[in-house]
Amino acid sequence: QISMYKDILGKTLSDSAGKALSMNNVLMQLRKCCNHPFLFEWPLDPRTGQEAVDESIVLASGKMQLLDRIMTKLKAQGDHKVLIFSQMTRMLDILEDYLRLRSYTWRRLDCSMSAEERIAGMNEFQSDDSIDCFLLSTRAGGLGVNLTKADTCIIFDSDWNPHADLQAQDRCHRIGQTKRVMLYRLATANTVEQKVLDAAKQKLKLEQLVVSKGKYKRSEEHTSELQSLAGS
Repeated sequence: QISMYKDILGKTLSDSAGKALSMNNVLMQLRKCCNHPFLFEWPLDPRTGQEAVDESIVLASGKMQLLDRIMTKLKAQGDHKVLIFSQMTRMLDILEDYLRLRSYTWRRLDCSMSAEERIAGMNEFQSDDSIDCFLLSTRAGGLGVNLTKADTCIIFDSDWNPHADLQAQDRCHRIGQTKRVMLYRLATANTVEQKVLDAAKQKLKLEQLVVSKGKYKRSEEHTSELQSLAGS
């Protein structure tokens, strides 16, 4: 990943055959690299010529190694159901292969699925305790998705728009949720993902501002001002 990241920055990334890969959107390529190198080129099994699904799918990505540790611990405890969100449907494909490799059971929801498939998957996840995980595209489903059986939410890659991630989290915070929900946001240190998180934080800060006397103030300052007026 580190080598690939540097190659993308230098616009010298090439495939296994030595052919240069398109670098039209460097920012997006860097984000793909942070998620998983297989988003660029999936290694083939020399025996079958098909995409290899083995331990390399975990070892090739720092995020996948962390996800594997989280899922292993949750599975050992035996009473957890997990939502995993990603913006990239191709990343959901990789996550599916990982879950299959580890013998987890799952359902999936993305924009390519029909309404009937979405409803069936959600109903099965809600009613069947043997289903370990639900894979979702961050922006798919919207307000109609209710997955209160989940008690763990993993944001595999963050959105530039913080509201997209907040809405994703809300899908397991619907009415009927009785358990404490743990949220994990995965991010690669010292990469473009830190810029994404910083940009999202700045956008959320704007929500804490209110107009007061023609000037912008933080909402907590405005609240304390109102409380002092009420006290007097």
